[in-house]
Amino acid sequence: MSQYDSYGSLEGFPTADLATTPIDSQELPLHTPPKLNIVHVTKTFFPYSVNERVALDDFSLTLADGDFVTIIGSNGAGKSTLLSVVAGVYRPERGGIFIDGMDVTRLPEHSMARFVGRVFQDPMAGTAPDLTIEENLAVALHRGQTRGLGRGVTTAKKKRFQSELAVMGLGLENRLTTKVGYLSGGQRQALSLIMAVFSRPSILLLDEHTAALDPARAELITRITAQEVAAHRLTTLMVTHNMEQALRLGNRLILMHEGRIELELSGEEKARSSVDSLLEQFNQRTSGAVSDRTLLS
Repeated sequence: MSQYDSYGSLEGFPTADLATTPIDSQELPLHTPPKLNIVHVTKTFFPYSVNERVALDDFSLTLADGDFVTIIGSNGAGKSTLLSVVAGVYRPERGGIFIDGMDVTRLPEHSMARFVGRVFQDPMAGTAPDLTIEENLAVALHRGQTRGLGRGVTTAKKKRFQSELAVMGLGLENRLTTKVGYLSGGQRQALSLIMAVFSRPSILLLDEHTAALDPARAELITRITAQEVAAHRLTTLMVTHNMEQALRLGNRLILMHEGRIELELSGEEKARSSVDSLLEQFNQRTSGAVSDRTLLS
């Protein structure tokens, strides 16, 4: 059993006489666990050395089903490390990761593929260049599942691939047999995004996925991101260097510094905020530690 329950602690819950008091199950409130619960996570690189660096410092964050949280912060704030811990790439020294109430803290990266879809900054990272578009999509469709000896691409699957690709407006639905290596960076990143959401993951992780694209392609991928997340109600963590993008997308925003959350905005407060007001609030909390140049670099 984990050292944490599915909510991270029992604080605030009545504990007296639980073993002796009869309980009518019909009177118990129904409570759905958070979609993602990150509980007091600490991750340190090069511990006990002169190069020791605490990337996540007692970090906690809870996402309800359908939450879309954008993450900004200075270089080295721990943004990408956070996504890697959730994806199972790194294992924290302390704390827990829970998805739908299940403790997944110790699951290896390949096992986490059942729960997590991820898009990286590099358009080359999420696809196989020597496979065709339909072959890449077939692999994505069965991510995290046991694979048999059946055909990878069936007629039914092709129809689904075409339907999913058509919504992007890039014409890729008519190029299913084209090798992915022949696509442009923007087309390839759009395909990576579709592949990441294809199996309807519990958690979608977007790691500066528009940063390597030119402005026009970045805006295209931003539009597709908002479209796909809304259409499938995906619970999403998105790291971005673009503060305007962070304010425009999602229902919540967190600003990280030195492995902790320094500022969180949601609802009307987020909607009313501007890049300037966001910088001002953050600098008030960090004694001017971050400028717009470092945030946008």
